[in-house]
Amino acid sequence: MNERLKIRMTGEAIREAVLSLTANLSMKERIEGFLEIFAEVTGNHACALLRYQDEVLVPVATRGLSPEVMGMQFHPEQHPRLAAILQSRTPVRFAADDPRPDPYDLLLLNDAGVRLPVHSCLGCSLYNENTLFGVLSADALEPGVFDGINDHIFQTFAAIATVALRYETFIGALENLAKHRGLVTSELVNEAFQRGGQMLGESPALQELKRNIGIVARSDLTVLVMGETGVGKEVVARVIHARSLRANQPLVYVNCAALPETLAESELFGHVRGAFTGASADRAGKFELADGGTLFLDEVGELSLSIQAKLLRTLQFGEIQRLGSDKNHRADVRIIAATNRPLAEEVKAGRFRVDLYHRLSVYPLNVPPLRERPEDIAQLAGHFLDQARTRLGLERAGLTPTTIVALQDYSWPGNVRELEHVILRAALRASSDRGRCVVLEPDDLDIGPEIVRGTETRAELSGRTGELSLSRAVDDFQRQLIRATLNESQANWSEAARRLGLDRGNLHRLAKRLGIK
Repeated sequence: MNERLKIRMTGEAIREAVLSLTANLSMKERIEGFLEIFAEVTGNHACALLRYQDEVLVPVATRGLSPEVMGMQFHPEQHPRLAAILQSRTPVRFAADDPRPDPYDLLLLNDAGVRLPVHSCLGCSLYNENTLFGVLSADALEPGVFDGINDHIFQTFAAIATVALRYETFIGALENLAKHRGLVTSELVNEAFQRGGQMLGESPALQELKRNIGIVARSDLTVLVMGETGVGKEVVARVIHARSLRANQPLVYVNCAALPETLAESELFGHVRGAFTGASADRAGKFELADGGTLFLDEVGELSLSIQAKLLRTLQFGEIQRLGSDKNHRADVRIIAATNRPLAEEVKAGRFRVDLYHRLSVYPLNVPPLRERPEDIAQLAGHFLDQARTRLGLERAGLTPTTIVALQDYSWPGNVRELEHVILRAALRASSDRGRCVVLEPDDLDIGPEIVRGTETRAELSGRTGELSLSRAVDDFQRQLIRATLNESQANWSEAARRLGLDRGNLHRLAKRLGIK
């Protein structure tokens, strides 16, 4: 190919890269299209666009890298190549024998999904005047891939990437301004919180949840967040509050399961001096503390019927009465409640008031269990592994493709919380055996094969367990898991609660409901 034709084709590709950022697509899809063209022109096997925020580099989009990278953060002081890129205003090329470790080493994938080491590495810092927006990086499997490419080609793509990140930042700033003026649209919300509150993932189930959060957040409707233990109901509540018109007011958390019945009324509504033995001074309750903001009632299904009646009155009339007082106080509070119990069934069983149930479930949200969104597991695992790397002081941590498959094949009864704990334990064990650079293998995971989804169908499961009721199956599993954990913990309830990721009081209440002595 003659030089003139090559230059013309490069110019056309750059023009296409610019146009890709104006396409009628989401910001993520536009940047992925840009990286595709960048790879075609420069011949790289993997590339990434990283945003610089709070002195950390966060992936915006990648191409050719293992999926867990999107859940990671890169601290420049821990990655000398990234630090060198940030310190330069021109493209930085690293020799094949450069001793500084590549941040993506063993995170590059070939067509068969096999991880391979990096042999060519180049990066460009993304500055607008003196403002640093991020990094555009390129890696290749063979040495010398970038030797014949002029720096101005990389600088041109870096300039386009800077514009893209500036545009995304500008949209974010507009959203924050509009949020305070009541002008946020659901589209802007969806763009903004791809990472908000650790709601990582792109699965259809999670996208539907995010869409509904965007719809209800700006209202003052009462929200009932439902889902299994460990799915992230508190995260959902925090995102709703952060997107609401009350975002500058307090979000007050109440763990209803941890409230002793004798103190629940005082905790929620407050008390006056002398209301009961030990009440030596007036005390505001959670409703008063949340005035003007949001009150999050976690595990609301654990409240006693007597407290439910008092809570219902407050929700109906917007008034609270401190224990021992005859005066009413107004409380402007938005309620978000959460439960892992099927409240409709609790109502039928007489354990939950039907009128309170309808008051709380004005806008119900179901948080999908992790087993229903396996495509999110790699990104979540990468995020938790990156956190583990920081907590354990590791230089590098990664996951093999077979490890990701093993994680995706597990049913995750403890959901996202269990995944976090599994990754942390695996990283700790692997680092004790293999030092400060670890790549997790399936054998490092302590997940039992008896809970792996495998290929069993619902009909096959029903054949073993009789007519399969989801709530009954969940109860049976929880019963078996608690008993097994108690056995392993030698009947030490505190240790069993720690292993299960539960509060000790919550574990006792759950065990009592399941008939475990």
